[in-house]
Amino acid sequence: MNPTHPSAISLIARIIAVFLAALFVMTALTALVLFNIERQAFNPATYKKALTSGGLYQQFPLLLGDLVTKNLGSSAPAFMQRLTPAQWKNLVATLLPEGQLQRMTEETINQVLAYLNGETRTPAISLLPLKQSLAGPAGLNAALTIIHAQPDCTLQQIAAIIASLNQGELCNPPKAMLDLFQPVIQTELQATSAAIPSEVVIVPDANSPSQQTALGFLRLLRFIIRLSPLIPLALLLGITILVVRSFKSWLAWWGWPLMLTGLPGMFIGFSGAPLFRAAAEHALSKNLTISLPPEVVNSIRSLADAALREMLKPAGWESLAMFIVGLLMVIAALYLAYLDRKKIAASEAETQIVSTN
Repeated sequence: MNPTHPSAISLIARIIAVFLAALFVMTALTALVLFNIERQAFNPATYKKALTSGGLYQQFPLLLGDLVTKNLGSSAPAFMQRLTPAQWKNLVATLLPEGQLQRMTEETINQVLAYLNGETRTPAISLLPLKQSLAGPAGLNAALTIIHAQPDCTLQQIAAIIASLNQGELCNPPKAMLDLFQPVIQTELQATSAAIPSEVVIVPDANSPSQQTALGFLRLLRFIIRLSPLIPLALLLGITILVVRSFKSWLAWWGWPLMLTGLPGMFIGFSGAPLFRAAAEHALSKNLTISLPPEVVNSIRSLADAALREMLKPAGWESLAMFIVGLLMVIAALYLAYLDRKKIAASEAETQIVSTN
């Protein structure tokens, strides 16, 4: 038998094991991050915690104002149709108490996630609280606040208002005129309330074939991510079969991959939220059509960053644990190797003494 045959097989096994160890680091790091994101990304509690910690509930009136502007019926008075999304934002913030805004924000999140989870085909948000407040005394007070914030009316604007309130430009008339027109404004607000739909769909064309195809791809991707931890586990098993022959070799061949996975995993888990938010934003922009004003997009980005920090924290702590375990295993393997070398040196010294005698 060729005496070099066993060593050649051993060398090939070690090369393959090194390759598998490198694959383990890449797949384990990917699975660690994606598994934690998938596990929490579709849970409303993640976003509610992010909203609270980031103080982002106050941004919801801007989203609601934009939705009202886009869905205001044609029967609404022209006076109200001329309100900008920013003015609607102030109106919404004035009309709805903080607790109501928080409940509507959370319900919006629930609806979007229910759509992504396949639990509803038409994610919608109820506007009934806004309609009721707009038609009542709170609506009049809020409208007067907006009017007072406008530039003073010119004589031409006053003449236009007298001719027709609906055709006049939005401005701040004299107090006496404004007091006279308050009943008319109240009637206009009631007409506006009637023109606002009871609920609006959050995702346009939610049931279109393109959106449904994108959702199908998302669900397939989530299923694959849930199974992803099996890949690095299989690679560890392959390494064990190929080269692990003792407790010391097990410590070394498992310790180094765990340590090298945990080190970048800590960085990603504790500081990688903006990077993953940008990647998710790019992917969603290609597959889901959602038209929102820049201010709303910026608020959603802030929410996504805060939510991703919550999602990635477990990956950071798990990576820290992997790094510590891997480091301890490597130290133990090096220490055992040192003891083996010490024993060999002592044995050689003893052999030399016996041969000399």
